[in-house]
Amino acid sequence: MRPFIRWFLFTLCLLVFTGAMGWISLRMLDMEDQRQRTAEDAQVQEKVRLALWRMDSLASTILIRENSRPAYHYQAFYAPDDLFASRSQSIPKGQALMPSPLFGSLPDLVQLHFEMMPAQGIVTSPQAPVGSQKELATSWYNQSPETTVSAQKLTTLAALLKKHPEVQTAPAMGAIQLLEIKPAAPMEKAKAAPEVSFKAPLDVQAAANTNEQNQRALVISNSIAQEKKEFQKPLLRKMAPSPPAKAEKAEPMVAADSTPNEEADDQKLDTVTRRYQSGGTVFSSSPSGASAVATPSIRQALPALAGDLQPLWVEKELLLVRNATVEGLPRLQGVWLDWPQLQSRLLETIRDLLPEATLIATSPQAARTDATALVTLPVKLLTGTVPVIALPNGSALKPALLVAWACLISAALAIAFVLHRAVLLSERRGAFVSAVTHELRTPLTTFRLYSEMLADDMVPDAAQRRTYLQTLCDESTRLMHLVENVLAYSRIERGRTAGRMETVGVKSLLDRIIPRLRQRTDQVDLELKLIADEQALASFLHADAMAIEQILFNLTDNACKYAAPDCDHRQLTLTVKSTGANLTFTLRDHGPGLPVAQKKRLFQPFSKSATEAAHSAPGVGLGLALSRRLARELGGDLIYQPPTGRGTAFQLTVRTASL
Repeated sequence: MRPFIRWFLFTLCLLVFTGAMGWISLRMLDMEDQRQRTAEDAQVQEKVRLALWRMDSLASTILIRENSRPAYHYQAFYAPDDLFASRSQSIPKGQALMPSPLFGSLPDLVQLHFEMMPAQGIVTSPQAPVGSQKELATSWYNQSPETTVSAQKLTTLAALLKKHPEVQTAPAMGAIQLLEIKPAAPMEKAKAAPEVSFKAPLDVQAAANTNEQNQRALVISNSIAQEKKEFQKPLLRKMAPSPPAKAEKAEPMVAADSTPNEEADDQKLDTVTRRYQSGGTVFSSSPSGASAVATPSIRQALPALAGDLQPLWVEKELLLVRNATVEGLPRLQGVWLDWPQLQSRLLETIRDLLPEATLIATSPQAARTDATALVTLPVKLLTGTVPVIALPNGSALKPALLVAWACLISAALAIAFVLHRAVLLSERRGAFVSAVTHELRTPLTTFRLYSEMLADDMVPDAAQRRTYLQTLCDESTRLMHLVENVLAYSRIERGRTAGRMETVGVKSLLDRIIPRLRQRTDQVDLELKLIADEQALASFLHADAMAIEQILFNLTDNACKYAAPDCDHRQLTLTVKSTGANLTFTLRDHGPGLPVAQKKRLFQPFSKSATEAAHSAPGVGLGLALSRRLARELGGDLIYQPPTGRGTAFQLTVRTASL
């Protein structure tokens, strides 16, 4: 396969894997962002739920308190049932009046309680009595500044209700339904809860909020129903008959030490009381002008009934209104809440959760379906900026993605490196095959030509025959040297060391190697000069003598092939020195030297192509690579040393043996 096809396939596969990895990484990061946003939203929703619970708890306290008030408490003075005097005598209804608990005081967060007769359009308040009730209040109680302020508020409220007549019919839908309270069974309560359907994709958090809102509404409704149930318990049955309708004499009720002035005051109070009761009681005087005799009208048997208070907004004021029936007459009762103070109180309870929260008015219909609205009041919560706890950055996703990308890049680089080396090796092997083919073809051609000429007796001259035979011997030696280098390199590549290790003296080693080297230099008319000091000659080596001989012969052969044709001095110098624990062999020639381009691939195997082999000295470019590998197998090294002047120099370093 051609190299560019390999690189194209590698690039295509790398793009596919990189694209897939990029898509997976983006998806994982998007999921991580969604997880963080979900966690932050969960914190926000949790704070919103807790804030709504707190505000509904505060508002429900007000709503339960006001719903528990009987309908007759909205009158400054009312005629209670079942009053008893001394000697177990009952006082008929209408003979005595009691002040309302709302008279003269305002509960917390309330501006005014009011009552309105829809038929007459008159608005009254237990905190600001009018008419006969006012005369009765001023007779028994001191005038307070709160009463004056309440009267002013009553005037303002009356004008506001007159401007918005729709308020009179606003709670009508719930009044009749809530007059008779029947606690529902648990299953019925569950069925009564409104069903929530989501046309959009399901929002789990919104569903949870709506469910919690329904649960809060159920709890508050049950609390209100329980309070109203306590006030609607049936009256105890009387054991004694009612006293006669005639008015009792006042003497037993008056203390023995009463003064005439006190009696006059009591008579004045009786006159006010009779005026207050004139609508239901007929007063008659005796002809002699004595004490007046009261003939009470028929007693009303209807109980005072009231519905649940319904919150609604009238302009910027928050009212709680309900329909009620007192003595058979329908009327509208309500509570005017102090919304600025209530709003401040509500926000103060959630300041630690939502510091920037605000409350806005909303319609009761919208509040029933809004998850951020209060159940008790038509008020919507605006959270503002919600502080959330920052999630820790210790998520293992991003480090895992970094590791995955690092692995992908490392794998891509490793594959690219292996592919590059494989392509280079393939190219070198191709060049080696071409060079070896060329190197084998020349001697084989010579062998065939000379052997045929000698076999056919075509060379009659004996001297010429000896020349041909010497040529055949030289070519065979060159072929043997080539084959030995290839086989030695092949053994090293497979991890098998050539030869055997032995301890040998340097002098005996040189005596064995020098004759072979001089035989090679004599072929090109070069003089081999040996320079060795006494310390070096006395040293011993623990090495493969055949490997050292092959290294030195390869260096000498290269010098004979490349330096001999163009050298200043026909001399090849071999210098042997002892440097501590090492022994160096330096072989220097005086040829043209090495080109710069050739120095970069000096020790690379199969570095000579067929073209270079055809236009240069014989060889396949394997000698130096093999020599360095052999030197490193011996524990030494082979390096190129640029000499001073022309020529080349190679230095072989071998460790000495300790005896």
